[in-house]
Amino acid sequence: MKNLMNKILLILMIFCSKYSLTQDKVKLLNKGNEFYQNNEFEKSEYYYKKALEKDNKYYKANINIGHSLFKQAQSLIENGNDTIGIDKLKESEVFYSNSIKLTKDKKEKAISYYNLGNSQLLSNQIDKSIESYKNSLRNEPNNLEAKHNLALAQSLQNQQQQQQQQQQDNQKEEKKDNNPNTNDENSNNTKKENLSKEEINQILNALKRQEQEVQKDLEKKKINGKNKPLKDW
Repeated sequence: MKNLMNKILLILMIFCSKYSLTQDKVKLLNKGNEFYQNNEFEKSEYYYKKALEKDNKYYKANINIGHSLFKQAQSLIENGNDTIGIDKLKESEVFYSNSIKLTKDKKEKAISYYNLGNSQLLSNQIDKSIESYKNSLRNEPNNLEAKHNLALAQSLQNQQQQQQQQQQDNQKEEKKDNNPNTNDENSNNTKKENLSKEEINQILNALKRQEQEVQKDLEKKKINGKNKPLKDW
């Protein structure tokens, strides 16, 4: 009888410990959500990472850290701080990739792949972003945002390929003019490393339009869900 009581007490202690841990990480996540909704992205990142310390397999903390880092990167790039912005984008990719591995839910996977694609697109990883958007659509075929951004990424890819081809053709012509016997084995190594300002603006404007739609949806959730815990988006 005593052994049975001890086992029951042990089970209750484990349950209470797990319940307390879950409550702690949710509170930290919700605190981060409050800062995020107030556009205080560094503070939201801090609380999301605190939630992740409680549970490093917490899907919502991983994806929300990605959101916070992406918003910081977006602001930096808009203000001309491209180098730091790209670093933030690379960091956001890590957390978006983590979130993909931490869920089996198709809708959550679609959201994670979509946001990973946005980070890759803005950091000029066009080919990778296209694959991420396709993966998003494989999990949620009706994701309009992913469809729009896939089309944008493919358009940018075509533009870049045309520019690279033009550069290669120009190089060939220059080599022929300077030395008709020079071979052009290195002429195919031309690679565009940075997006143009026009391309960056294209991406940012597309993301802003989508963000406005998200904000409208969040406002509806706030009105319909007052006094309920905030959730990730």
